[in-house]
This record gives sequence, structure tokens and C-alpha cells, in this order.
Amino acid sequence: FLSSENKDLNAKSAEETGLLVPLAKVKMHLPARIGDYTDFFSSRYHATNCGIMFRGKENALQPNWVHLPVGYHGRASSIVPSGTPVIRPRGQMRPAEDKPPVFGTCKLMDFELEMAAFVGPGNNLG
Repeated sequence: FLSSENKDLNAKSAEETGLLVPLAKVKMHLPARIGDYTDFFSSRYHATNCGIMFRGKENALQPNWVHLPVGYHGRASSIVPSGTPVIRPRGQMRPAEDKPPVFGTCKLMDFELEMAAFVGPGNNLG
């Protein structure tokens, strides 16, 4: 269909045929309702960066990280299509041990590129 021998395609622009849509006219959607997911620390940089936020620089990367996949339960509500504005998370934090907790926007934030695969119901063997 997309070959150079397709006379209809050669006679019309890709936009006229509906094969390509200009990015400015595209509205991204989630391809499915995400109920739950498991995320993995697959990159040393990402695992170290998150470890610094949770445990400090001295104990950032746990020793077992290099020996097994480290997964954790992800927050499905944070999965949004490309182009969705990112809102800095807010919550309770304690800036100093001798002071009470305060509510405000997070001071550290980690951005990452997520790759995903949808796994549907299985099929019978054979």
C-alpha cells in the first residue's frame, strides 16, 4: 500500500489520503485503561537517582541491584499521554528534624522515559 507504485498515493499528498496527520492536529490518547503496573529500576542512573531521594547519597544504590531486577508497584494515576502538562507533586515533608512537617511542592523530582508493553489474557498452549 505504501509502495511507490501506488498511483493514488503518488497523485495525492499523504495528508489528503489521511495516511499522515500533521502533529499539530494529533490528540494523544492512552491506548488502554491502566489499572495497575509494576515498574523496574532498569538503569543504574535512575536507580541511583531515586535512591539518593529516598536514602541519601551514601546509601543510594542497594547492593542487590546489580544481581536481580528491582521492581516496585507504580502509581497508575501518573500515566498520561505525551503532551500532558506535568504538575509538580505536593505533599508533607520535614525540612529539619527539629521542626514540624510542612506541606508543599516536592523539592526533588525525577523525570524518566517509560517504555511499556500491554500483556493481555493468555492463550492455550499449542
